[in-house]
Amino acid sequence: MAPETKKRRVPSFRYLKRLGSGLVKGLAVTTVHLGRRPITRVYPEAKAYSPERFRGIHNLVADECIVCQACARICPTQCFTIVGHRGPDRRFILEQFDIDYNRCMFCNLCVEVCPPKCLTMGNEFEVGVNDRVNLVFHVDALKVER
Repeated sequence: MAPETKKRRVPSFRYLKRLGSGLVKGLAVTTVHLGRRPITRVYPEAKAYSPERFRGIHNLVADECIVCQACARICPTQCFTIVGHRGPDRRFILEQFDIDYNRCMFCNLCVEVCPPKCLTMGNEFEVGVNDRVNLVFHVDALKVER
């Protein structure tokens, strides 16, 4: 008895027809979008658009801060370090105001609870550092003028 030989299966014409029609449809979609201008921005050259209520790095008007520490109390990650005292003229003097951006989750609760509204969220979001210690921002880095 002769060993059975397996029949080689040749792809059917219908299979090739389906494969060809899918390829043609894909190329048609590609050619439609080929002439359009790109929607994406090239990042380093064109800065990203940030909406009005964007939550970026905090801004602080240090002269208006009354050292109530409401922002430190409400912060879920406890990323604030605030130290201050009353001066001889009974005004509050801010000595230390640090935000640890290793822990901050930009929830905006600190801005909402600030009574004198001296703490706001800015548009800056590009913070690239080589060491985690450099992500602790002190009052000088956060200070803005009103």
